[in-house]
Amino acid sequence: MQTVTRFEASLLRLLYYFLGREPAESALPLVEERRTPPPCLGRPAVRLVQDALAKGCVVLLARRGGWREERHLRGDRVAEGRLWRRTPPAELGLPFSRHTLDFLVWITAARPGDRAPNWQPDEAELADGDRILLYFAHQGLRETAESLGAADLGRRQPFVQHGLCWLAYPEDYTAAPTDAAPNFAPWTAGVGAAMLEALQPELAARWVQIEASKGSISEWQRMRDLGRSQERVLTAFLDAVEQAGRLDLARFLLRAAHRLLGPHADAGWWIGGMTSAGPRLADRAATYQSALALLRLIPRLQTWERRARSVGYFDEGYQASQLWKADWEQYEGDALHDRAQAIMRRLDPMRQA
Repeated sequence: MQTVTRFEASLLRLLYYFLGREPAESALPLVEERRTPPPCLGRPAVRLVQDALAKGCVVLLARRGGWREERHLRGDRVAEGRLWRRTPPAELGLPFSRHTLDFLVWITAARPGDRAPNWQPDEAELADGDRILLYFAHQGLRETAESLGAADLGRRQPFVQHGLCWLAYPEDYTAAPTDAAPNFAPWTAGVGAAMLEALQPELAARWVQIEASKGSISEWQRMRDLGRSQERVLTAFLDAVEQAGRLDLARFLLRAAHRLLGPHADAGWWIGGMTSAGPRLADRAATYQSALALLRLIPRLQTWERRARSVGYFDEGYQASQLWKADWEQYEGDALHDRAQAIMRRLDPMRQA
């Protein structure tokens, strides 16, 4: 029997909620309360935190996509199978730092929007385990009311540079500072890339959800803010995976586009809810561009496929190029590109004029 204090019990309950082991109804009210943190946590509580992190993060990653039979790059070759078959288990360890425990103490003691007690570590100091826990926590805290300041996470370090949070929830970063940029370096190599592989189905579903929600947006300013945030994160992400030679990590975009751009895709699905696209022609052009942020980046994916065709059997990167060609063909990339172009032409303000 492990004995913990009331503060430690609340901390553990929030952690279990982030890891999917506690219902929101019993955990989220704890976010509303403010508590005085103890000088330190007891050894029993620390052991329970360590046990929950070691098991919970791995289980979530396995459930959300790690169990799927997929093909991804491992060096200069393609590996197939479930995540733990593609990568030796010894290379899948999730290290955590003191920042995880500091975060749990902070979120238990204060509301997300509080300035004190202060918790804003540099994103570069985080370990891979810290980053994935913060992603799960971001998901959980999005369920809280706006009055609790959950939206402020997108303007607080380290969330303001958290690449995966940006990628999954660009709508939470519409108010991010203009000089803030998502950091994708940890997610394109090593354990970070393996976690991104496992989350491909989740990311595809999120982008389908985001695009589908645009049909209910009526304010053109809101559409522009969302589209700009999407363009910021997608440009940074595609730059990062291209530089790292991991185009396979962008597969979720093809999956999302394949679901969105069926044979009967129509521009109204994106802008049908808007009462006005803006007072001026320039405003309307910017609004339509923002609404089609995902579609406007499909030509870049096609460029990758065209480039892959020129890679010979004995050239460096042949396996990677063949993998992207296979993905492009599987999701009917050329047809997606043509449908996206047709919709963009349909929403060209100059053509409408």
